[in-house]
Amino acid sequence: MDGFGERLRRLRKDCDITQSQLAEVIGVVPSAIGKYERIPQAFPSVEALIKIADYFNVSIDYLLRGTQTVPAVENNISGQLTNSPFIQANHGGVVINGEQSISPEAMELLHIYEQLSGRERLKLLNFAVELEEGTK
Repeated sequence: MDGFGERLRRLRKDCDITQSQLAEVIGVVPSAIGKYERIPQAFPSVEALIKIADYFNVSIDYLLRGTQTVPAVENNISGQLTNSPFIQANHGGVVINGEQSISPEAMELLHIYEQLSGRERLKLLNFAVELEEGTK
């Protein structure tokens, strides 16, 4: 099964950019890109992961797990959100996800997540992925 490094290498090669060029885009040293591509346990910071996903127009879920479950949200000129089944709105402190409001427990998790550093967020994301895979 392909891991993060192999997906990153394939995306980079498909776009015909070097490790140095990608490193400049996401703000890391070129050797970091090589490390991500070669070492299965090597992952960028959350901020760099977001920049990689944005650059290649893929989801973080695709980068980490190989599945593109939700299309990217794109803003059009009028500021409307398009191309997304997942749109959130905040109405009087209640966050809406489609037709459902987000539970207080989920909101508490979001507040905790906001307090974490980039590495801690990535660890939490990896842990959540492991939990989810354990339920399949």
